[in-house]
Amino acid sequence: MIGVLIATHGDFGKEILKSSELILGKQDHTLTLSLNYGDSIEKFGEQIVNAIQSLENGSGVLVFTDLLGASPYNATALNSNKVNNARFRCICGVNLPMVLEALTMRNNYDLDKLTEQCMEAGMSGIKELFQELNIYNKKNN
Repeated sequence: MIGVLIATHGDFGKEILKSSELILGKQDHTLTLSLNYGDSIEKFGEQIVNAIQSLENGSGVLVFTDLLGASPYNATALNSNKVNNARFRCICGVNLPMVLEALTMRNNYDLDKLTEQCMEAGMSGIKELFQELNIYNKKNN
């Protein structure tokens, strides 16, 4: 099973996982890390390495972070050479559709395909209400 790590500012990652579990039920082989005000970036990087290593079971680990170029993403990038051959991918811009995709499909795809599918799910899950209503109305009128 591909491991899932959600590393974010504050409790955003914890809350996305809680929302996912509300929909899907309790999830195994999944961790969250929260970077809070005053936390050491170096220590957070060590926590990321430890989390990846603990989740890696031969299938790889999919890491989600909240913002491109922000501390959780940078800590993952800066420590990527310290994971002792653990295979992982990192997607920034985490949202609920991509986490749901990861949790429901991680037994069906390899790490690279799962990464691709999660990115597609994350992007396709972003819609504007009135544009969607216009599309619906055009199809049904």
